[in-house]
Amino acid sequence: MGEEVLKVTLVEEQRKAPVASLGHLEQLAFNLTEVEKLIEECKSKLSTTERELAEFRQKRELERRFSELTGVPYDDKSSELEGKVKSLKEQLESLSAEKVKLRSEILSGLASVTLPIEANGCSNDSGEEVFFKFRDGAKYPAITTFIKRELNFGLPPVYVALTPEGVKVVGMNDKNAAVKEVIKTIESLRAKASGELGHYTYTGLNEKTATPDEYPSSKGILSPFKKLHATKEHKWLHKTTSL
Repeated sequence: MGEEVLKVTLVEEQRKAPVASLGHLEQLAFNLTEVEKLIEECKSKLSTTERELAEFRQKRELERRFSELTGVPYDDKSSELEGKVKSLKEQLESLSAEKVKLRSEILSGLASVTLPIEANGCSNDSGEEVFFKFRDGAKYPAITTFIKRELNFGLPPVYVALTPEGVKVVGMNDKNAAVKEVIKTIESLRAKASGELGHYTYTGLNEKTATPDEYPSSKGILSPFKKLHATKEHKWLHKTTSL
């Protein structure tokens, strides 16, 4: 009975989970970015130190023997380098654990997040987009970067827009990839126009749809105009004769 009460309590607590503040998530995402920078720095230092240790071990016996034969004190740096490698590995492990913790907290917060946007969106000059700003002019660069990178969410779809000024490729910034999209768009435009042309039919004076094979010849079209021209010419000659 006690276990059932505990389960119900846990479910109720999950349902009543507090709504995450985007500002709080922004701070967590910023901290995550800083931790990731420290991880990269630590990895670089660790790589350099391990390389120094490996090189020292390769020439250690040679230098030690040289010191014995020349009476020069031998400086054994192996213990120092090994200690440095151990310390850097511990730092890297600690930072990696902190990264996992921050990432988990951010994802947990995003599961119940609300976006503080203004109620009234504004459209751009083209009238084809509506933009909702964050309230009070706030900006959240760290958390938006996290959402795009980790969740692959919020990225603009790739599409090609034809404007009076030219062709605009939205959703990418690589020129070669954009050229490919433009090529596909032009080829698609040609194919669509060709398809529509195949459905185009001539409509005569009697409003009857005709196929291309049934189109009237140029001779048939021009004959009424020829008759009209001949009639006018005949009347002109008749008036001249009477004069």
